[in-house]
Amino acid sequence: MIISRKAWVVVADGSRANIYENVGEIGEISLKLLRAVDQHNARKRDNGHDHTSQAMGGQGHTKSATEPKDPQAADKHNFLQLLVDGLVFDVQSGQCTEIVLIAAPASLGDMRHHMPASLVAKIVKEINKDYTHMAPNELNKTLMHQHD
Repeated sequence: MIISRKAWVVVADGSRANIYENVGEIGEISLKLLRAVDQHNARKRDNGHDHTSQAMGGQGHTKSATEPKDPQAADKHNFLQLLVDGLVFDVQSGQCTEIVLIAAPASLGDMRHHMPASLVAKIVKEINKDYTHMAPNELNKTLMHQHD
């Protein structure tokens, strides 16, 4: 797989996400962790250092009609909504111009429901897998051998 230099790689499931930037040279993938977010820290602000958390905390999230009634499912739904809100903030502020989105199947579907066109336009590749358990070096190798 070819991932542009400076492209963001977002790896998520229903309870955590790692956001990386590809700092590799042309034809290489070398991921640098920009931030890690999980259900427990998603709403906390980090003195301006975690823009995803800022966007998440600053966007008055309202419940949608499709939000699950099961508490655990609702937590996942809310987390993914906050993650999308944070990515929208990053795109609008010019921090991110390309995104490779990797998410567990159910999470990817849930995220798609929340994405505005401005965010969808920045997604250059989606991978329907759960890679949240992978260390960055393992993820680098997996993505290098992934076929488009």
